Amino acid sequence: MPKRAASGRTIALEEAIAAAGDEGSATLGLPDKVELGQVAFTFMFDTGDGFSAQDITFDWEGVAWLTWSQDISEHEGGLSAGSSSPVHGWASWSNGSDLLLAYTWPEVSIDGWAHVPGGAPGEEGEHPEDALYEPQAWVKLARTIVGVLHEGETSEWTGRTYR
Repeated sequence: MPKRAASGRTIALEEAIAAAGDEGSATLGLPDKVELGQVAFTFMFDTGDGFSAQDITFDWEGVAWLTWSQDISEHEGGLSAGSSSPVHGWASWSNGSDLLLAYTWPEVSIDGWAHVPGGAPGEEGEHPEDALYEPQAWVKLARTIVGVLHEGETSEWTGRTYR
């Protein structure tokens, strides 16, 4: 069991927040150099009730799609055995610009998809697969995915959920 700070979060997470200078920029386990295969890290996401640590794992082989799984992080404080609610999905950017997500969230009996215009990894004009060798591109992609899952449809993307 990891050591906890007074906040209930792990000491490692509190140290990452302090090192980042703000809660929203903190990450744990993000590699300095991304290589093909599995990329897993913890990042902070503003749930609307404050920032919460999220774990995400990507499996990527250097092509225009990947698979992912996401859950609340064990680094977060105040969790119970029932806090875990993993989501699994697939992401693609075959046109080099837009992001297409498909996912299943078994704990809440939801399957869904989303189309995020301009949501492909990287900056405009940058080849998405090249961008994914940069660690911060993964954080941005993770935030986009969790945003789709938790924020509901916005003017920035369209999608559908099924129960």
